[in-house]
Amino acid sequence: MIFPIVLVLLLLQISQALYEDAPGVAMDYKVHVDAGKEDCYYQYVYPGSTLYVAFQVLRGGDGQAGFAVRHPNGNIVHPYVWKAQSDYQETSAAGGYYSVCVDNQFSRFASKLVNIYITTFRYDEWEKYTKELESLDISVQNFTGIISGKS
Repeated sequence: MIFPIVLVLLLLQISQALYEDAPGVAMDYKVHVDAGKEDCYYQYVYPGSTLYVAFQVLRGGDGQAGFAVRHPNGNIVHPYVWKAQSDYQETSAAGGYYSVCVDNQFSRFASKLVNIYITTFRYDEWEKYTKELESLDISVQNFTGIISGKS
């Protein structure tokens, strides 16, 4: 029974390593927030990366919920506002784990279905990535030309 657990842990480490090397990551969640509750989610942002977070209440109650973003240093950089939708963007100098919270504490009976979109983007890494893709495309075109006899 140890083998499946080791395999799962190995796959998690591999996927985490692939994720860490990506120039950008985007996640889109639909979450259910119970009445009177608050749910928080955490996203690591590399130093110098841009964080963009958006939320929208899709269904439930008055169609509004609280939304806040907390910086890794603990400061609230986007204070709670009771709205149907909101967004926040920041270029992080130091990096770290940001928390994104959806608050439904003012609702006594109605749960909410909320869409949360989180993306982090490293412009410098993205530029390197696109250059690699361009050089790869040129190499593939050269190879295809040689194989087809058009060289």
